[in-house]
Amino acid sequence: MVTGVTNLNQLLLRWDGSTVQWGSASLGDDGQQVWSYGSREIRNPNMLPEVVLFLQGRFKGVEKVLFTSRYSQATMMPSVVVEGDLEAAEKWYKLHHSPSEKVSLRMQHLDSIDTHPVIVEVGDEVWEQAVTNAFPQASRVSQQGSLLKSAVVKSRTTSKWVVFVDAGEKGADIVASKGGVPTYVGSTQVGLTDSMLYNIVNAMHRDGLKPEDVSVNILGEGSEDLSISMKRFFEEVEKIGGGDVEYAGLKAISE
Repeated sequence: MVTGVTNLNQLLLRWDGSTVQWGSASLGDDGQQVWSYGSREIRNPNMLPEVVLFLQGRFKGVEKVLFTSRYSQATMMPSVVVEGDLEAAEKWYKLHHSPSEKVSLRMQHLDSIDTHPVIVEVGDEVWEQAVTNAFPQASRVSQQGSLLKSAVVKSRTTSKWVVFVDAGEKGADIVASKGGVPTYVGSTQVGLTDSMLYNIVNAMHRDGLKPEDVSVNILGEGSEDLSISMKRFFEEVEKIGGGDVEYAGLKAISE
């Protein structure tokens, strides 16, 4: 029998195209938040709504629900370019990515960052509908936008180009910032190490930087293997997230 979670104040949901991850926060006896995590692999995409409904039954009564998608193709632009205009955002996105078919785009304004960038990324309508049908109160959050906030905060404390990589089993989300200014958002859905290194080095070279000018921060299920590979090229590589490293990117959408 499925039982509810008591003292629940927050539920986070994340989808990568094959696995649903969730994280729930409840208040402990000391008043501090206690996090619990889980995941469910879905081999048949038609089962996605059923799995989300299962979570709805398990986490009844939760008021705050946030959800996101991993490895979304995205671009970043100044808010003055779009001003909430999805048509302008679509033109900017196509300029950067040249999609071969029509895509459904989503925008998120990062008002907490001084330069007020906007993340424009491809939405997953099946995932979004499954979540909002089960949790009408749910709000969508950009995974790369959430990571970017963390990168911006850290970049204010160092002169280095700060890179955050959330490495999953089938891809990764990558963001970067320097001096508190966002400089890069991207993702890869193919073989992690070589593709990741290629993306980071290309972005680094565009900014005229050398490996010793870069601080690489890695989280996610693939963080262990990726950090070993990255240390062959970069001097400063740190695996972050502590005991929650596998779900640290998920947890980031709540911050």
